[in-house]
Amino acid sequence: MNYLFARRVSRIAIASIVLTAGLSAYAQRVRRMTTFATGSAVNATGPDSVTLSKNSVWVSYTNGADSTGLSGSSTIVQYKLNGEVRHTYSIAGSVDGLKVDPRNGHVWALQNQDGNSTLSVINPKTHTVAGPIPYAVKSATEGYDDVVFRLNQVFMSYTNPASPTDPIIQLLKNGSDPLGVRPILLMGATGTNLATGQANQPVTQNDPDSLKLTPTGDLMLSSGDDGQLLFVEKPGRPDQSVSFVTLLDPATGLHVSGLDDAVFAAARKGIFYLADTGNNRILKIEVDRVPVGALFASIGSLKELAVVDIHTGHVTPLVSNLNGPHGLEFVPDTDDEQ
Repeated sequence: MNYLFARRVSRIAIASIVLTAGLSAYAQRVRRMTTFATGSAVNATGPDSVTLSKNSVWVSYTNGADSTGLSGSSTIVQYKLNGEVRHTYSIAGSVDGLKVDPRNGHVWALQNQDGNSTLSVINPKTHTVAGPIPYAVKSATEGYDDVVFRLNQVFMSYTNPASPTDPIIQLLKNGSDPLGVRPILLMGATGTNLATGQANQPVTQNDPDSLKLTPTGDLMLSSGDDGQLLFVEKPGRPDQSVSFVTLLDPATGLHVSGLDDAVFAAARKGIFYLADTGNNRILKIEVDRVPVGALFASIGSLKELAVVDIHTGHVTPLVSNLNGPHGLEFVPDTDDEQ
């Protein structure tokens, strides 16, 4: 964690310092937007997850593969920062989750998020792929969508919960093969509603999807269909706590849908890498004058990359007229004075 940034941003319930009065001006903070990469250049379609390693941008193209692993394969591409291809990998099934393990630089590719899930691990130095590695408990209708590395722990989002006792976040047991897990959060959990301040409110995570680590070390889970962001402080500990906010469509006042990735801006100036899935491209969005700690999300129903007011759930567009926005990452400009 960046120490300076951690000092500036308090716990997640008050982490976003977005000023409502300034939201309407957000689109003016895009200095330049270009196409970083296209699927057509690598004979692939459906860019989904985006993740970062030193001097590389990684993208998974799902190529229309079946999300329960019945058919098809995904293309994983490692790009240089100028958009040139470093290396490509073909992995069976639908790779919806893609993350770099900071402990060793290996890239985790989570296969078949809606059932029959497995894990493959890419070694960028040897260009080899280990796997698919099975899970100890298999399901044909539920699966693992995304992963977060926190200290020495590995957390995973779990999809398609059918009852309040079904897990939505699981903790991976170290050194297990097949992969064993234990649940740390269930669909029927309660938490603090950040928009109302009310505690012990039921969460509505019926479509858990992307999992991120916030700058303060909490887990942030997005739920696509119900447009909710859920935060877990001290995950996996007996004193863990939960809070959430539901993102609202400004035109209707109802919750958004198609919510995918969300990230906090760790600097006033930097670059968003965004999968514009329906247009089969990755966008490079250069911004400045962004409040440190501002929260951004890719929202399918609004076709936007939007800024989120974490205290109300209100969203305001940063980039509009997208076609199925999905994976999202932010790279701070290290030369920017904080």
